[in-house]
Amino acid sequence: MEIKNDFWWQLHYFFVNDILIHRHKMRGALLLMWAWKLMEEDNKNRRQEEQQADEDEDPRFVSLLDSAGRRRRDRRIARPSLLLPEESPWSMILNRGNDACMITATGLDNQSFFALHRLFYPYYKNFTPYSDNGKIVPLKKRKTRSGRPRLLSSEAVLGLVLTYNRTSCQEYVLCQLFGLTATPLNLWLKFGRMVLVKVLRSNVYGRVERNPSQETVDSWKDAITSMYPSLKDVYCVADGLKLMLESTDNDLVQSMFYNGWTHDHYVTNLLVFAPDGTIIDCVLNCPGSMHDSELAFFGGVYQRLREQYEKHGGKCVMDSAFCSRGNAFVIKSAQDVTLGEDAQEYTMLRDATSMRQAAEWGMRALQGTFPRLKARLKYEEHGERKCILQCIMLVYNFRARYCGINQIRTTFMPHLDRDCEALIARDLS
Repeated sequence: MEIKNDFWWQLHYFFVNDILIHRHKMRGALLLMWAWKLMEEDNKNRRQEEQQADEDEDPRFVSLLDSAGRRRRDRRIARPSLLLPEESPWSMILNRGNDACMITATGLDNQSFFALHRLFYPYYKNFTPYSDNGKIVPLKKRKTRSGRPRLLSSEAVLGLVLTYNRTSCQEYVLCQLFGLTATPLNLWLKFGRMVLVKVLRSNVYGRVERNPSQETVDSWKDAITSMYPSLKDVYCVADGLKLMLESTDNDLVQSMFYNGWTHDHYVTNLLVFAPDGTIIDCVLNCPGSMHDSELAFFGGVYQRLREQYEKHGGKCVMDSAFCSRGNAFVIKSAQDVTLGEDAQEYTMLRDATSMRQAAEWGMRALQGTFPRLKARLKYEEHGERKCILQCIMLVYNFRARYCGINQIRTTFMPHLDRDCEALIARDLS
Protein backbone atom coordinates (compact mmCIF):
# COMPACT_ATOMS: atom_id res chain seq x y z
CA MET A 1 0.00 0.00 0.00
CA GLU A 2 2.92 2.35 0.61
CA ILE A 3 4.08 1.93 -2.98
CA LYS A 4 0.59 2.55 -4.28
CA ASN A 5 0.07 5.71 -2.18
CA ASP A 6 3.50 7.02 -3.16
CA PHE A 7 2.66 6.35 -6.82
CA TRP A 8 -0.58 8.34 -6.71
CA TRP A 9 1.18 11.23 -4.96
CA GLN A 10 3.86 11.31 -7.67
CA LEU A 11 1.22 11.05 -10.40
CA HIS A 12 -0.70 14.01 -8.94
CA TYR A 13 2.48 16.07 -8.65
CA PHE A 14 3.54 15.55 -12.28
CA PHE A 15 0.01 16.13 -13.62
CA VAL A 16 -0.26 19.47 -11.81
CA ASN A 17 3.19 20.72 -12.76
CA ASP A 18 3.69 19.27 -16.25
CA ILE A 19 0.22 18.92 -17.76
CA LEU A 20 -1.78 21.81 -16.28
CA ILE A 21 1.00 24.38 -16.06
CA HIS A 22 3.50 23.68 -18.85
CA ARG A 23 1.13 21.66 -21.11
CA HIS A 24 3.94 19.78 -22.83
CA LYS A 25 2.28 17.11 -24.96
CA MET A 26 5.39 14.98 -25.19
CA ARG A 27 6.00 15.01 -21.47
CA GLY A 28 2.34 14.17 -20.93
CA ALA A 29 2.62 11.12 -23.18
CA LEU A 30 5.80 9.99 -21.42
CA LEU A 31 4.06 10.49 -18.10
CA LEU A 32 1.17 8.24 -19.08
CA MET A 33 3.60 5.55 -20.24
CA TRP A 34 5.48 5.82 -16.96
CA ALA A 35 2.23 5.65 -14.97
CA TRP A 36 1.09 2.53 -16.86
CA LYS A 37 4.43 0.80 -16.26
CA LEU A 38 4.44 1.65 -12.57
CA MET A 39 0.90 0.38 -12.09
CA GLU A 40 1.83 -2.86 -13.86
CA GLU A 41 4.78 -3.38 -11.52
CA ASP A 42 2.62 -2.53 -8.49
CA ASN A 43 -0.05 -5.08 -9.47
CA LYS A 44 2.59 -7.73 -10.21
CA ASN A 45 4.29 -7.24 -6.84
CA ARG A 46 0.96 -7.33 -5.03
CA ARG A 47 -0.06 -10.58 -6.72
CA GLN A 48 3.28 -12.18 -5.92
CA GLU A 49 2.97 -11.18 -2.28
CA GLU A 50 -0.56 -12.59 -2.06
CA GLN A 51 0.49 -15.83 -3.74
CA GLN A 52 3.48 -16.21 -1.44
CA ALA A 53 1.29 -15.59 1.60
CA ASP A 54 -1.21 -18.22 0.46
CA GLU A 55 1.55 -20.76 -0.07
CA ASP A 56 3.05 -20.07 3.36
CA GLU A 57 -0.26 -20.20 5.25
CA ASP A 58 -2.23 -22.84 3.29
CA PRO A 59 -0.25 -25.57 1.48
CA ARG A 60 -1.77 -26.93 -1.72
CA PHE A 61 -4.26 -29.72 -1.21
CA VAL A 62 -2.68 -31.83 -3.94
CA SER A 63 0.65 -31.94 -2.13
CA LEU A 64 -1.07 -33.67 0.79
CA LEU A 65 -2.37 -36.52 -1.38
CA ASP A 66 -0.65 -39.81 -1.99
CA SER A 67 -0.17 -41.28 -5.47
CA ALA A 68 -3.49 -43.17 -5.34
CA GLY A 69 -5.39 -39.99 -4.39
CA ARG A 70 -3.80 -38.07 -7.24
CA ARG A 71 -4.70 -40.76 -9.77
CA ARG A 72 -8.34 -40.71 -8.66
CA ARG A 73 -8.50 -36.97 -9.25
CA ASP A 74 -6.78 -36.99 -12.63
CA ARG A 75 -9.36 -35.95 -15.23
CA ARG A 76 -7.45 -37.20 -18.27
CA ILE A 77 -8.43 -40.31 -20.20
CA ALA A 78 -5.51 -42.73 -20.59
CA ARG A 79 -4.59 -44.40 -23.87
CA PRO A 80 -5.62 -47.95 -22.82
CA SER A 81 -9.17 -46.70 -22.18
CA LEU A 82 -9.59 -45.26 -25.69
CA LEU A 83 -10.32 -46.82 -29.04
CA LEU A 84 -7.84 -46.48 -31.86
CA PRO A 85 -8.55 -43.52 -34.20
CA GLU A 86 -9.53 -45.85 -37.06
CA GLU A 87 -12.09 -47.52 -34.73
CA SER A 88 -13.41 -44.34 -33.12
CA PRO A 89 -16.99 -43.00 -33.39
CA TRP A 90 -15.73 -40.34 -35.81
CA SER A 91 -14.50 -43.03 -38.21
CA MET A 92 -17.92 -44.64 -38.13
CA ILE A 93 -19.60 -41.35 -39.05
CA LEU A 94 -17.11 -40.72 -41.86
CA ASN A 95 -17.33 -44.21 -43.36
CA ARG A 96 -21.15 -44.38 -43.29
CA GLY A 97 -21.48 -41.47 -45.73
CA ASN A 98 -24.75 -40.23 -44.23
CA ASP A 99 -25.22 -36.50 -44.95
CA ALA A 100 -27.49 -35.87 -41.97
CA CYS A 101 -24.97 -37.40 -39.55
CA MET A 102 -22.07 -35.50 -41.14
CA ILE A 103 -23.94 -32.19 -40.94
CA THR A 104 -24.77 -32.85 -37.29
CA ALA A 105 -21.14 -33.64 -36.46
CA THR A 106 -19.25 -31.09 -38.58
CA GLY A 107 -21.80 -28.68 -40.07
CA LEU A 108 -20.95 -29.83 -43.62
CA ASP A 109 -22.41 -32.57 -45.79
CA ASN A 110 -20.14 -35.21 -47.32
CA GLN A 111 -19.69 -33.37 -50.62
CA SER A 112 -18.71 -30.14 -48.86
CA PHE A 113 -16.47 -31.97 -46.39
CA PHE A 114 -14.41 -33.73 -49.07
CA ALA A 115 -14.23 -30.55 -51.16
CA LEU A 116 -12.68 -28.84 -48.13
CA HIS A 117 -10.48 -31.87 -47.53
CA ARG A 118 -8.96 -31.52 -51.01
CA LEU A 119 -7.72 -28.08 -49.99
CA PHE A 120 -6.61 -29.31 -46.57
CA TYR A 121 -4.68 -32.45 -47.54
CA PRO A 122 -1.57 -30.86 -49.22
CA TYR A 123 -0.77 -28.95 -46.03
CA TYR A 124 -1.35 -32.03 -43.88
CA LYS A 125 1.03 -34.01 -46.07
CA ASN A 126 3.84 -31.45 -46.32
CA PHE A 127 3.76 -29.73 -42.90
CA THR A 128 4.08 -30.79 -39.28
CA PRO A 129 2.95 -29.26 -35.97
CA TYR A 130 6.07 -30.42 -34.15
CA SER A 131 8.27 -27.33 -33.78
CA ASP A 132 10.04 -25.37 -31.08
CA ASN A 133 8.09 -22.14 -31.59
CA GLY A 134 4.58 -23.64 -31.69
CA LYS A 135 4.09 -22.93 -35.40
CA ILE A 136 3.56 -25.35 -38.25
CA VAL A 137 6.74 -25.99 -40.23
CA PRO A 138 7.50 -27.86 -43.48
CA LEU A 139 8.51 -31.48 -43.22
CA LYS A 140 12.14 -32.22 -43.97
CA LYS A 141 12.65 -33.86 -47.32
CA ARG A 142 14.33 -37.24 -47.04
CA LYS A 143 15.58 -39.58 -49.71
CA THR A 144 14.38 -42.66 -47.88
CA ARG A 145 11.14 -43.22 -46.01
CA SER A 146 11.68 -43.18 -42.26
CA GLY A 147 9.71 -42.64 -39.10
CA ARG A 148 6.37 -43.95 -37.98
CA PRO A 149 3.25 -43.08 -39.99
CA ARG A 150 0.84 -40.60 -38.44
CA LEU A 151 -1.81 -42.18 -36.25
CA LEU A 152 -4.41 -39.54 -37.19
CA SER A 153 -5.48 -39.29 -40.84
CA SER A 154 -6.04 -36.02 -42.67
CA GLU A 155 -9.81 -36.59 -42.63
CA ALA A 156 -9.69 -37.05 -38.86
CA VAL A 157 -7.68 -33.85 -38.32
CA LEU A 158 -10.12 -31.85 -40.43
CA GLY A 159 -13.07 -33.48 -38.67
CA LEU A 160 -11.51 -32.69 -35.30
CA VAL A 161 -11.38 -28.96 -36.06
CA LEU A 162 -14.92 -28.89 -37.46
CA THR A 163 -16.32 -30.91 -34.56
CA TYR A 164 -14.56 -28.63 -32.06
CA ASN A 165 -16.24 -25.61 -33.65
CA ARG A 166 -19.53 -27.48 -33.90
CA THR A 167 -19.71 -28.34 -30.18
CA SER A 168 -19.14 -26.65 -26.83
CA CYS A 169 -18.11 -29.86 -25.05
CA GLN A 170 -15.11 -30.45 -22.84
CA GLU A 171 -11.80 -31.80 -24.07
CA TYR A 172 -12.31 -35.33 -22.75
CA VAL A 173 -15.43 -35.74 -24.93
CA LEU A 174 -13.39 -35.06 -28.07
CA CYS A 175 -10.81 -37.57 -26.81
CA GLN A 176 -13.49 -40.25 -26.80
CA LEU A 177 -14.88 -39.26 -30.21
CA PHE A 178 -11.51 -39.34 -32.00
CA GLY A 179 -9.56 -41.89 -29.96
CA LEU A 180 -6.81 -39.48 -28.87
CA THR A 181 -5.31 -38.49 -25.56
CA ALA A 182 -5.32 -34.84 -24.53
CA THR A 183 -1.81 -33.82 -25.64
CA PRO A 184 -1.92 -34.97 -29.30
CA LEU A 185 -5.55 -33.88 -29.56
CA ASN A 186 -4.67 -30.27 -28.68
CA LEU A 187 -1.61 -30.40 -30.92
CA TRP A 188 -3.51 -31.52 -34.02
CA LEU A 189 -6.44 -29.26 -33.21
CA LYS A 190 -4.17 -26.24 -33.28
CA PHE A 191 -2.46 -27.50 -36.44
CA GLY A 192 -5.73 -28.10 -38.29
CA ARG A 193 -7.13 -24.73 -37.25
CA MET A 194 -4.15 -22.82 -38.60
CA VAL A 195 -4.23 -24.79 -41.87
CA LEU A 196 -7.94 -24.07 -42.35
CA VAL A 197 -7.37 -20.34 -41.88
CA LYS A 198 -4.53 -20.52 -44.39
CA VAL A 199 -6.46 -22.34 -47.13
CA LEU A 200 -9.84 -20.61 -46.73
CA ARG A 201 -8.53 -17.06 -46.46
CA SER A 202 -7.86 -16.95 -50.20
CA ASN A 203 -10.40 -19.55 -51.34
CA VAL A 204 -13.33 -18.32 -53.41
CA TYR A 205 -15.82 -20.23 -51.24
CA GLY A 206 -14.45 -19.25 -47.84
CA ARG A 207 -12.88 -15.81 -48.08
CA VAL A 208 -14.42 -12.61 -46.75
CA GLU A 209 -15.26 -10.68 -49.94
CA ARG A 210 -14.57 -7.09 -48.87
CA ASN A 211 -14.43 -5.75 -52.45
CA PRO A 212 -17.31 -7.34 -54.39
CA SER A 213 -17.75 -6.60 -58.08
CA GLN A 214 -20.40 -4.30 -59.51
CA GLU A 215 -22.34 -7.27 -60.87
CA THR A 216 -22.39 -8.95 -57.46
CA VAL A 217 -23.48 -5.79 -55.65
CA ASP A 218 -26.28 -5.24 -58.17
CA SER A 219 -27.56 -8.77 -57.65
CA TRP A 220 -27.62 -8.19 -53.88
CA LYS A 221 -29.47 -4.90 -54.36
CA ASP A 222 -32.08 -6.56 -56.55
CA ALA A 223 -32.60 -9.35 -54.01
CA ILE A 224 -33.31 -6.85 -51.22
CA THR A 225 -35.38 -4.46 -53.35
CA SER A 226 -37.63 -7.32 -54.45
CA MET A 227 -38.71 -7.75 -50.80
CA TYR A 228 -38.37 -4.15 -49.58
CA PRO A 229 -39.00 -1.70 -52.46
CA SER A 230 -38.34 1.36 -50.29
CA LEU A 231 -34.77 0.22 -49.51
CA LYS A 232 -33.15 1.19 -52.78
CA ASP A 233 -29.39 0.58 -53.18
CA VAL A 234 -29.18 -1.49 -49.96
CA TYR A 235 -26.91 -4.50 -50.38
CA CYS A 236 -25.87 -5.57 -46.84
CA VAL A 237 -26.73 -5.44 -43.15
CA ALA A 238 -24.41 -5.17 -40.13
CA ASP A 239 -24.51 -5.74 -36.38
CA GLY A 240 -22.22 -6.33 -33.42
CA LEU A 241 -21.61 -9.62 -31.61
CA LYS A 242 -20.35 -9.98 -28.04
CA LEU A 243 -18.75 -13.28 -27.00
CA MET A 244 -18.14 -14.16 -23.36
CA LEU A 245 -14.51 -14.16 -22.19
CA GLU A 246 -12.73 -15.44 -19.12
CA SER A 247 -11.52 -12.75 -16.73
CA THR A 248 -7.85 -12.26 -15.91
CA ASP A 249 -6.06 -11.38 -12.70
CA ASN A 250 -4.61 -8.24 -14.29
CA ASP A 251 -6.98 -5.41 -13.37
CA LEU A 252 -5.91 -3.13 -16.22
CA VAL A 253 -6.36 -5.79 -18.89
CA GLN A 254 -9.60 -7.00 -17.34
CA SER A 255 -11.09 -3.50 -17.46
CA MET A 256 -10.65 -3.41 -21.25
CA PHE A 257 -12.88 -6.46 -21.71
CA TYR A 258 -15.43 -5.51 -19.05
CA ASN A 259 -18.88 -4.33 -20.13
CA GLY A 260 -20.53 -2.23 -17.45
CA TRP A 261 -24.02 -2.62 -18.90
CA THR A 262 -24.10 -6.42 -18.58
CA HIS A 263 -21.48 -6.69 -15.81
CA ASP A 264 -19.42 -9.34 -17.61
CA HIS A 265 -16.33 -9.72 -19.78
CA TYR A 266 -16.62 -9.95 -23.55
CA VAL A 267 -14.83 -9.94 -26.87
CA THR A 268 -16.58 -7.57 -29.27
CA ASN A 269 -16.95 -8.35 -32.98
CA LEU A 270 -18.62 -6.59 -35.90
CA LEU A 271 -20.06 -8.58 -38.82
CA VAL A 272 -21.49 -7.44 -42.16
CA PHE A 273 -23.81 -9.90 -43.94
CA ALA A 274 -24.78 -10.01 -47.62
CA PRO A 275 -28.14 -11.34 -48.93
CA ASP A 276 -26.47 -14.61 -49.93
CA GLY A 277 -25.77 -15.27 -46.23
CA THR A 278 -22.00 -14.73 -46.34
CA ILE A 279 -19.85 -12.40 -44.23
CA ILE A 280 -18.42 -9.70 -46.51
CA ASP A 281 -16.65 -7.67 -43.81
CA CYS A 282 -15.77 -8.16 -40.17
CA VAL A 283 -13.73 -6.89 -37.24
CA LEU A 284 -12.85 -9.61 -34.72
CA ASN A 285 -11.37 -10.06 -31.26
CA CYS A 286 -11.71 -6.51 -29.91
CA PRO A 287 -12.07 -5.51 -26.23
CA GLY A 288 -15.59 -5.80 -24.86
CA SER A 289 -15.63 -2.21 -23.60
CA MET A 290 -15.71 -0.88 -27.19
CA HIS A 291 -19.02 0.40 -28.58
CA ASP A 292 -20.26 -0.99 -31.90
CA SER A 293 -19.98 2.36 -33.68
CA GLU A 294 -16.51 2.91 -32.23
CA LEU A 295 -15.52 -0.55 -33.42
CA ALA A 296 -16.79 0.21 -36.93
CA PHE A 297 -14.74 3.42 -37.00
CA PHE A 298 -11.43 2.09 -35.68
CA GLY A 299 -11.83 -1.25 -37.48
CA GLY A 300 -12.19 0.49 -40.84
CA VAL A 301 -15.70 -0.78 -41.60
CA TYR A 302 -17.06 2.74 -42.11
CA GLN A 303 -14.22 3.52 -44.48
CA ARG A 304 -14.68 0.35 -46.54
CA LEU A 305 -18.45 0.84 -46.74
CA ARG A 306 -17.88 4.44 -47.84
CA GLU A 307 -15.58 3.25 -50.61
CA GLN A 308 -18.21 0.78 -51.79
CA TYR A 309 -20.83 3.54 -51.69
CA GLU A 310 -18.69 5.83 -53.83
CA LYS A 311 -17.93 2.99 -56.24
CA HIS A 312 -21.27 1.13 -56.48
CA GLY A 313 -23.74 3.37 -54.64
CA GLY A 314 -24.49 0.57 -52.14
CA LYS A 315 -25.86 1.23 -48.66
CA CYS A 316 -25.91 -0.77 -45.42
CA VAL A 317 -28.73 -1.19 -42.87
CA MET A 318 -27.61 -0.90 -39.24
CA ASP A 319 -29.31 -0.50 -35.88
CA SER A 320 -29.52 2.65 -33.76
CA ALA A 321 -26.11 2.00 -32.15
CA PHE A 322 -24.26 3.11 -35.29
CA CYS A 323 -23.62 6.62 -36.57
CA SER A 324 -25.42 7.89 -39.67
CA ARG A 325 -24.37 11.53 -39.37
CA GLY A 326 -22.02 12.22 -42.23
CA ASN A 327 -22.38 8.62 -43.44
CA ALA A 328 -24.75 8.64 -46.40
CA PHE A 329 -24.21 4.89 -46.86
CA VAL A 330 -25.84 4.04 -43.49
CA ILE A 331 -29.60 3.47 -43.11
CA LYS A 332 -30.56 3.08 -39.46
CA SER A 333 -33.49 1.07 -38.21
CA ALA A 334 -35.93 2.67 -35.78
CA GLN A 335 -37.29 1.48 -32.46
CA ASP A 336 -40.49 3.39 -33.21
CA VAL A 337 -41.36 3.51 -36.91
CA THR A 338 -44.21 5.99 -36.27
CA LEU A 339 -41.60 8.73 -35.88
CA GLY A 340 -41.41 9.08 -39.66
CA GLU A 341 -42.31 12.55 -40.91
CA ASP A 342 -44.23 11.32 -43.96
CA ALA A 343 -45.51 8.10 -45.50
CA GLN A 344 -42.32 7.53 -47.48
CA GLU A 345 -40.06 7.83 -44.43
CA TYR A 346 -42.45 5.68 -42.41
CA THR A 347 -42.26 2.94 -45.03
CA MET A 348 -38.47 3.16 -45.19
CA LEU A 349 -38.10 2.92 -41.39
CA ARG A 350 -40.49 -0.02 -41.28
CA ASP A 351 -38.61 -1.87 -44.03
CA ALA A 352 -35.21 -1.04 -42.51
CA THR A 353 -36.34 -2.41 -39.15
CA SER A 354 -37.60 -5.56 -40.86
CA MET A 355 -34.45 -5.85 -42.98
CA ARG A 356 -32.22 -5.61 -39.93
CA GLN A 357 -33.70 -8.91 -38.80
CA ALA A 358 -31.39 -10.48 -41.38
CA ALA A 359 -28.46 -9.56 -39.14
CA GLU A 360 -30.10 -11.46 -36.28
CA TRP A 361 -30.55 -14.43 -38.60
CA GLY A 362 -26.86 -14.25 -39.42
CA MET A 363 -25.88 -14.18 -35.75
CA ARG A 364 -28.21 -17.08 -35.04
CA ALA A 365 -26.83 -19.06 -37.98
CA LEU A 366 -23.28 -18.38 -36.79
CA GLN A 367 -23.81 -19.28 -33.13
CA GLY A 368 -26.27 -22.08 -33.84
CA THR A 369 -23.95 -23.76 -36.33
CA PHE A 370 -20.87 -23.24 -34.17
CA PRO A 371 -21.89 -23.50 -30.48
CA ARG A 372 -18.23 -23.04 -29.55
CA LEU A 373 -18.99 -19.31 -29.73
CA LYS A 374 -21.54 -19.69 -26.92
CA ALA A 375 -18.91 -21.11 -24.57
CA ARG A 376 -16.75 -18.69 -22.61
CA LEU A 377 -13.54 -18.09 -24.54
CA LYS A 378 -10.25 -18.55 -22.74
CA TYR A 379 -8.09 -15.52 -22.07
CA GLU A 380 -4.64 -15.83 -23.63
CA GLU A 381 -2.14 -13.59 -25.37
CA HIS A 382 -0.67 -15.93 -28.01
CA GLY A 383 -3.21 -15.43 -30.81
CA GLU A 384 -5.24 -18.60 -30.27
CA ARG A 385 -8.50 -16.75 -29.69
CA LYS A 386 -8.06 -14.75 -32.89
CA CYS A 387 -7.29 -17.91 -34.85
CA ILE A 388 -10.43 -19.62 -33.49
CA LEU A 389 -12.66 -16.70 -34.51
CA GLN A 390 -11.09 -16.42 -37.97
CA CYS A 391 -11.48 -20.16 -38.54
CA ILE A 392 -15.16 -20.10 -37.59
CA MET A 393 -15.95 -17.11 -39.83
CA LEU A 394 -14.21 -18.67 -42.84
CA VAL A 395 -15.86 -22.07 -42.34
CA TYR A 396 -19.21 -20.27 -42.00
CA ASN A 397 -18.69 -18.63 -45.40
CA PHE A 398 -17.62 -21.94 -46.95
CA ARG A 399 -20.72 -23.62 -45.53
CA ALA A 400 -23.03 -20.88 -46.82
CA ARG A 401 -21.57 -20.87 -50.34
CA TYR A 402 -20.84 -24.57 -50.86
CA CYS A 403 -23.26 -26.42 -48.60
CA GLY A 404 -26.07 -23.89 -49.10
CA ILE A 405 -27.70 -24.15 -45.65
CA ASN A 406 -28.36 -20.57 -44.56
CA GLN A 407 -31.55 -18.74 -43.58
CA ILE A 408 -30.54 -15.38 -45.11
CA ARG A 409 -29.65 -17.11 -48.37
CA THR A 410 -32.95 -19.01 -48.43
CA THR A 411 -34.99 -15.86 -47.77
CA PHE A 412 -33.39 -13.37 -50.14
CA MET A 413 -31.76 -15.54 -52.81
CA PRO A 414 -33.57 -18.91 -52.87
CA HIS A 415 -32.30 -19.64 -56.38
CA LEU A 416 -28.85 -20.19 -54.83
CA ASP A 417 -30.10 -22.62 -52.20
CA ARG A 418 -29.43 -26.27 -53.01
CA ASP A 419 -32.34 -27.31 -50.78
CA CYS A 420 -34.76 -25.47 -53.08
CA GLU A 421 -33.70 -27.25 -56.28
CA ALA A 422 -36.31 -30.01 -55.86
CA LEU A 423 -39.10 -27.51 -55.21
CA ILE A 424 -38.11 -25.37 -58.20
CA ALA A 425 -37.98 -28.44 -60.47
CA ARG A 426 -41.40 -29.54 -59.24
CA ASP A 427 -42.91 -26.09 -59.91
CA LEU A 428 -41.45 -25.98 -63.40
CA SER A 429 -42.86 -29.40 -64.20
